[in-house]
Amino acid sequence: MVTIGVVTILAAISFAGLRQDEFDGQYRRFVQDVRGALVRARNHAIDQQTPVRIDVTNDQLLVTAWNGTTDTWDRIHAVVMSDARDTLLLANERVCIYGFGEGVQTPSQLADITPPSDCLSDTQQLQFEADGTFTDPLNAFVVPNSGVTLWIGDRSVPGQERAALIQVFPGGLIRAFDNIMGS
Repeated sequence: MVTIGVVTILAAISFAGLRQDEFDGQYRRFVQDVRGALVRARNHAIDQQTPVRIDVTNDQLLVTAWNGTTDTWDRIHAVVMSDARDTLLLANERVCIYGFGEGVQTPSQLADITPPSDCLSDTQQLQFEADGTFTDPLNAFVVPNSGVTLWIGDRSVPGQERAALIQVFPGGLIRAFDNIMGS
């Protein structure tokens, strides 16, 4: 009876660890997918010499390119949290996109940053131009083309929120940092 009890406890601990590993994998994949979509959008704008717009909500990033022939924005890519693949992320809004913030910081400054803590409630936009620079179609940023940071929150452990951030520099560099702790 004691042996069965010990085995049951060990199995429960192992299962919890596996679920956390699965969650961490889904979270990292989502962050890298978002980063990849931003890189792809900028490259498409340069390669096709057309504006490419990024629409961001709390659970997705939609990439559209301007089609001068039809005068429409055509979808070229999307990163969406879905029930089929991201159930651990979607449960109780454990992970959500906080949105774009103005400016970028050096890695040494990241320790002093207080990330946002609320999921994005509306849509934000960023638009890559044909020369690789970006604009702010909704005029949400005070200083144009000064760089932006996209925050993705991880609230899976109550009281120990963390965030990933994806920085878009004016010159075109796009980089991601994971596991920035909130305060």
